[in-house]
Amino acid sequence: MNNDRNIINSIVRGLRVLTALSEKSSPLTLTELSHQLDLSKSTIQRLTYTLQHLGYLDRDMESKKYYLGSKAFSLGFSIIRSLDLKELVAPILKKLSGEINETTNLAILDGTEIVYIEKVRTRQILNINLAVGSRLPVYCTSMGKAILAFLPGRRLDEVLKKIELKSITPNTIKSKKDLRKELERVRERGYATNNQEYSIGVSSVSAPVRNFRGDVIAAVNISFPSIRVSKEMEPFFAKKIMKTADKISFSLGYSRSPK
Repeated sequence: MNNDRNIINSIVRGLRVLTALSEKSSPLTLTELSHQLDLSKSTIQRLTYTLQHLGYLDRDMESKKYYLGSKAFSLGFSIIRSLDLKELVAPILKKLSGEINETTNLAILDGTEIVYIEKVRTRQILNINLAVGSRLPVYCTSMGKAILAFLPGRRLDEVLKKIELKSITPNTIKSKKDLRKELERVRERGYATNNQEYSIGVSSVSAPVRNFRGDVIAAVNISFPSIRVSKEMEPFFAKKIMKTADKISFSLGYSRSPK
């Protein structure tokens, strides 16, 4: 590659740093990156400084280790949007919606919001009026909580630090301590719920979607008017949405077989 005059080696090295960190489950020090990439420590220092300045890396001040920053994750989610994820998910959501006669959705995380990227509407008279491209706060939506609950610890801390909790309805979670407790329940159950936390009269049940590495990259949900579905239906809907999320994840290469 060094013989190709059109190749900018500094960009190649910077991308190698990002790749190295993306393939590791824990942050790395300058020395570890230097050994892994076979580059001098001074070169690694310049690369990490530049990437951190641009927002692609962050550094833990105590351990002095580097990990992927918000820009790197945003770039990853932008790539997801450009793939055929919608084409893959649409027929699966359509099938689920037809089985239960309720609206189904797919969303990804973007900063402190979720973005709807696929939707299958029910033919019921009472319907949920949100379109593809709609953005909602991550902390008061079931899909948002389904994604947050399974983020790596440092990434979760980073997102929570930027969230400004607002009491949108009487049911909205009002403190980050309570939000963390709720996310722990989501991890234990494998699904998230929203009981009129963003909009009075609207509830939902969600489950996370994983890629081939097991990383949560999106969430799917069943959304319905609270007046139409009783609390007793939650386990039924939860089982349905988790099975659907497993099917999608399996299609993306996730090793766990769908139930």
